Amino acid sequence: MIHDGRPGDGIDWVSVAYQPKNVAPVIDGIAMQDPGVRAQTQQIIMAQPGNVTLKQPPSPGPNSVVITTLNTIKFDQQPQGTQQKGYASVLWSAHDDNDDDLRFAVYFRGEDEHDWKLLKDNLDQRFYSWDTTTMPDGAYYLKIVASDAPSNPPAAALKTERESERFEVDNTPPVIEHLKAVGATTRDGTIPPLHTILVKFSATDTTSSIEKAQYSVDGGDWVLLAPVAGISDNKTESYEFTVQGLAPGEHTIAVRAYDKFENVGAGKTVITVLK
Repeated sequence: MIHDGRPGDGIDWVSVAYQPKNVAPVIDGIAMQDPGVRAQTQQIIMAQPGNVTLKQPPSPGPNSVVITTLNTIKFDQQPQGTQQKGYASVLWSAHDDNDDDLRFAVYFRGEDEHDWKLLKDNLDQRFYSWDTTTMPDGAYYLKIVASDAPSNPPAAALKTERESERFEVDNTPPVIEHLKAVGATTRDGTIPPLHTILVKFSATDTTSSIEKAQYSVDGGDWVLLAPVAGISDNKTESYEFTVQGLAPGEHTIAVRAYDKFENVGAGKTVITVLK
């Protein structure tokens, strides 16, 4: 267009509409919590005792390896942790370069399975806790799926996913087996103290190792036991101990064993000491 130089000729301003290219969200990291920890919003657990520190996932960084603390990660609702047996919890961090609103879904599968099963969808928070007593004991993986659908038309929405580390579910207590109490004898031929009882038993767990065992006589204090092997690191452990100085009459000897998930199995035997 040719102008004659008079005032008012030309272009005063230009308005350009620009649609930025949508990019998929990024899940920066996933942090599985210790067994028996439940993550909830601070408002829910404010009056509950037994708070625990949650493991935090990494925030985005240049090399995707970032050590973070509770205050450096942005959550829509800041989670807090409490001890609650049977619960599992996961936290994750995610970002979107378009600053889109994100929604998340959590899937799980067993270690020997191929198909993912939906655990929870349409989450706007970056954490989730669930009751593992609905799941068989065993090893599992989680998958977190992030979608920017809330901020984009269906045809333009994008999603991404990331798998967690392996974790275990164990809600079954150890089984006490072969529990028996007999009069003690000695291998070197010496005479044991009067009314000395030798107690033997084994503890077995199908999923995790036995962590500790204890015994109690007639409702007294629990006494810690060492396994025959010396170290508690197997799914089956054997134990032997002696009880001395029992008065004539009936006595109850109770034993219990814990696995690494704090499940406890117990047993007892009743003996009679003669005069």
